[in-house]
Amino acid sequence: MCASPIVFDLDGVIVETHLVKYKAMLSLFGDHADQQDAIAQYILANGGVPRRTKLAHLLKNHVRTEPTDALLSGYLQRYAAELEQQLATAPMVPGVESFIARYPAARYVCSSAPEAEVHEQITRRSLSHHFAAVYGSDTPKSAALRAIAATHPGQPIVFFGDSVGDWEAANQAGVAFVGVTRERDNFRGLPVLNLQDFTCPKTVQATILQAVMQGAQR
Repeated sequence: MCASPIVFDLDGVIVETHLVKYKAMLSLFGDHADQQDAIAQYILANGGVPRRTKLAHLLKNHVRTEPTDALLSGYLQRYAAELEQQLATAPMVPGVESFIARYPAARYVCSSAPEAEVHEQITRRSLSHHFAAVYGSDTPKSAALRAIAATHPGQPIVFFGDSVGDWEAANQAGVAFVGVTRERDNFRGLPVLNLQDFTCPKTVQATILQAVMQGAQR
């Protein structure tokens, strides 16, 4: 059997930045102590959602403020400033660099982070040449996955993600899915195949095959 084309989310799958981004966003709402728990739970539960959408929801539903373009722009700038240094020094998920380099089929990145940030992180870690294409927030994940699937007709596609939103995008696009739980297990109670990291190639390959078989049964 030929190796399946695979797609990686960025945060929490290639780079350990899920919790970094969570803390950075939560810090923007430090003056809303009564809403801290609710805000924290929302951020953690929506890791695959574009940051602008998350901030708009938090401002409207927890801060009770209309998320105007001007207000959102200010929050996005503060968030980016909080992240700048942490993203540069964030470690990669164990084993993923070697796995990406050695995988014998097409590889892609599909992230909800801004395009420039995704390309910068990939380039900083000397990974760009491994990927056939890199998708950021300009393309919804389900649309990116459909485009990738259309590039490989008749071949099963496997998406590695770390959020429920990633799993839902895979389902919408009709591609197989593996949940990466290195930083946080967001899939408790869901029929999702889990992978802690990429340190054992045999385990990763077995999980890919299992995901493909599971997807074929849908």
